[in-house]
Amino acid sequence: MRLQQYGYNELPKEPPRSCFMLFLDQLNDLLVIMLIVAAIVAAALSQVAASVAIIVIVSANAVLGVHQEMSAASALEELAAGEGTFVKVIRDSKEQDIDTKLLVPGDIVLLKLGEKIPADMRIIEAKDFTVKEMNLTGESRPVKKNAKVMSEAAIAKTVEKNDDVGTDDKEKKKEKALVLSNFLYSSCDVLTGKCKAVVVKSGVNTYVGKIFELIKKARDDKESGEKSPLKEKLEVLGQKLGFASLAISLVVFVIGVSTDPCRGCDPDSDQPAWLQMLLVSVSLTVAAVPESLPVCVTLTLALGMSRMADRKALVRRLLSVETLGSADVICTDKTGTLTAGVMTAITFVTGMNTYKITGSGHELEGYMVDAKMEVDSNPSGADIKKAHEEEKKIGRVDYLWASYAMCCNAKFYYEESKETKERKLVFEGDPTEQALVIAANKLGFTRDDFKAEFPRIHENPFNSNRKMMSVVVKREQTERKWYEGQPYVAIVKGASEQVLRKCNSLIDENGKKVDMNADRMAKLQAGIDRFAGKSLRVLAVAYKTFSEKPTDMKPEPIECDLTLVGYAGLIDPVRPGVKDAIATAAGAGIRTVMITGDYAKTAKAIALSIDIIEASDNESKTVIECDSIVRPISKRILEIENLVDNKQGTDALQDELKQLEEKIDSITSNALVFSRAKPEDKLIIVKSFQRQNHVCSMTGDGVNDGPALQRADIGVAMGNGTEVAKGASDMVLTDNNYVNIVQAVEEGRIIYCNITKFVYYLLSTNVAEVFLILMASIIGLPSPLLPTQILWLNLTTDGFPAVALALEAGEPNIMREGPRTRQEPVIEKVMLTGVVIQTIFLTATCLITYIVGLIWNNGRWDGLGVDGDERSRGFEVAQTMTIFHIVFAELFRAYGSRSMRESIFTIGPFSNKYMQYSVGASLAATLFIGLTPGVQQVFNMRYLDGREWGLVLGLACIPITVDELTKVVYRALDFGKRPLVNTNQLSVNSPVGKSSAAELREIKVGL
Repeated sequence: MRLQQYGYNELPKEPPRSCFMLFLDQLNDLLVIMLIVAAIVAAALSQVAASVAIIVIVSANAVLGVHQEMSAASALEELAAGEGTFVKVIRDSKEQDIDTKLLVPGDIVLLKLGEKIPADMRIIEAKDFTVKEMNLTGESRPVKKNAKVMSEAAIAKTVEKNDDVGTDDKEKKKEKALVLSNFLYSSCDVLTGKCKAVVVKSGVNTYVGKIFELIKKARDDKESGEKSPLKEKLEVLGQKLGFASLAISLVVFVIGVSTDPCRGCDPDSDQPAWLQMLLVSVSLTVAAVPESLPVCVTLTLALGMSRMADRKALVRRLLSVETLGSADVICTDKTGTLTAGVMTAITFVTGMNTYKITGSGHELEGYMVDAKMEVDSNPSGADIKKAHEEEKKIGRVDYLWASYAMCCNAKFYYEESKETKERKLVFEGDPTEQALVIAANKLGFTRDDFKAEFPRIHENPFNSNRKMMSVVVKREQTERKWYEGQPYVAIVKGASEQVLRKCNSLIDENGKKVDMNADRMAKLQAGIDRFAGKSLRVLAVAYKTFSEKPTDMKPEPIECDLTLVGYAGLIDPVRPGVKDAIATAAGAGIRTVMITGDYAKTAKAIALSIDIIEASDNESKTVIECDSIVRPISKRILEIENLVDNKQGTDALQDELKQLEEKIDSITSNALVFSRAKPEDKLIIVKSFQRQNHVCSMTGDGVNDGPALQRADIGVAMGNGTEVAKGASDMVLTDNNYVNIVQAVEEGRIIYCNITKFVYYLLSTNVAEVFLILMASIIGLPSPLLPTQILWLNLTTDGFPAVALALEAGEPNIMREGPRTRQEPVIEKVMLTGVVIQTIFLTATCLITYIVGLIWNNGRWDGLGVDGDERSRGFEVAQTMTIFHIVFAELFRAYGSRSMRESIFTIGPFSNKYMQYSVGASLAATLFIGLTPGVQQVFNMRYLDGREWGLVLGLACIPITVDELTKVVYRALDFGKRPLVNTNQLSVNSPVGKSSAAELREIKVGL
């Protein structure tokens, strides 16, 4: 009954699109539609071969696109496979395992360490229970939970508390629901302990369900909004080609049928003039539309998808690859994206000496050396290891890390997979304690090592009031002289300011216990403040000895009169390579913006460390606190948008909405860091960038990132992120490496650059074919090319080299140029100039070839010097000469089209091996139809003699020669040269100005 009332405990899933619908999606392109129309018209005019060929091309293109997108979907399904879907509940007074989707409000659920919370619940019983709410809040720190019901006063008091050293006191506001210590939220992870809880909300009614609704709205907005930059530009190109071809076809048709005798008609043909001219018009349409273009675009994007998959980046849709290449703003989450998402101990102080720890995250290997040692200058690690071993011999650091190891409950172990037999390292417990036990392991210490020497006899768990935990251990058989040789020791670990307040002595640099005086206290506090200023979480450890077993082991008598051993600084470290990747992005004119749910001080520290911002930046404009600045505006914007969506909007509300959007735009135009961001804030920020005509990428891994991932031009989710985030994204990084985003940007730019190369190559050919037929019609010559001949040329001579151009390596400065804007057309001034020049010379040489062929074979320039079969043969020879001339001219030009500015000899005429293959295939295919008996007749071709071959080859060298001379002029005048980003005058992410060009190119895509 309850299941019928509340429904399944799952979020609505978008049904997978069928192959047929994906196939139709591939046909939703103006160029493809034009080809289909041309095929229908050709079939109606009995040009069956041309019609079938066009349909085959269109179908192959669609099948390729469907295959790539289904492959990406399949890979993502594999990524999601294997996740547990069962949970233990109490029903009918019995414990039983049920599918999580069958949970309903009222169910009693038993949760333990390592499990994912399947619904929103209220805790009934809990023991040492902590959870990670990073998926919802963006904060990686554990949250303590218990069964106590919180009053409004308790909630307010919790909001006012600040448990973290270095946290900005101004950051007080939190959503009330997420403050409740007795409430659990769907999709969060259990870190420690166990609990019994009752399901309160399930499915779409959970907190995650609310975010899902935002994702759904963002998807609807995106689908009804702007298309990808490439799709927009190709549609504009298709419109221009379509209108131009129809206009020219109409002109030719009218000229032909309105003149007597008919211009362009064969007087010996049995067909009426209007039908002949209609066939010529179809020829023009076929010539105008580059049939190879959709296939080449799809193939180029598919190859890009494949290369990205090799780099652990799964792209859902073909166009997403190029879209990322057009991005000029990357909005990124902090935790788990820029950072590792794992707390790491990176430094510590003991005996008034400061040390640093190498290795990050869950790396068990690492060294502890004096903080003055330059770790980065010892890439071999030999000096570091030597210094580490010397410290171990001295034993100054053992005392501290043995104490941490004995006062932690976190542990790690290896688990063998039943299927693969591979050993996997598994961590359990509080993330902060995990960081401490990993650091202790670098000295060879684990808690188990001390069970025999110092067995634990009591524990006082951590709570947020004391901000510390303590254990009491008993000294057994051991040779270690720690803790003054006393039989019972209390070891206390906690927030540094709380522990320090309880200390009246400390261990000095000689390992001796000395009194805590004002001078020592000031030095210790200064060191702690220095750590906190770097946004480190500082945990101290101290001890108290007893000559006999304490009778009262409660916190009050145990956690006082302590001796400080030292303190450690922990942080969620930046991922390796992220700083260089951000510098490379900035060098490419791409602005990186951090949007995080974390506190402003933490966000600022991370942003400074990776050069998203500089210390000299105006913090009031570059570091924005969403809860006090963006939130009030974003809430009102969403309220008005909901009213407008429900047809309740008024002119006054529309005006208010416009003013609010302008206010948000003024904030985002300068901001580089947004802290305390909620899902609706991220969504508003992304939409603001898009209103300012930015192509915006959004990265993230949590549920709270979902709406912005969906709304962004391209959403990038982390592979270890939530299914909600992955489902809302366009691309998934399976290895969670932020560096791959910048590599994907470079891949996208290479793809776009290659697309422009074969668009240039195909257009100049097709436009020349159109003008050849147009000029022949105007001067009264029959069409130099038949529809089947044009189609063959467009498929072989055009298609094969165009594929080779799609496989070109990137230009040397492709990541030093600014990103292309949405408004920048595919046919920019360099391409347009080249197309015009090449059209003029290719049309002229083709027309000369055709007319000379008619003179040589029919005795007159118009081909009317002979009658009957002799005249038809002469026309076919002239057409054959024209076809071969176009083939050789275009194959020569294919080499020149590899760059629109650089000489073929500069880039190396044979550096692209695929060009050799494609030119050879095109030439062989054309020679086959021109020289093979029986096949010749299908294409109306004839054998040529030596004189005719000489003319064909000689004139074919003219277009490529003109192309090379044009490039000389381009380079001399700096015509059309894309300006490089001025790294000394960047207005945002300015640190790139400090990097050398070599450093900026350090991260490259290897094709």
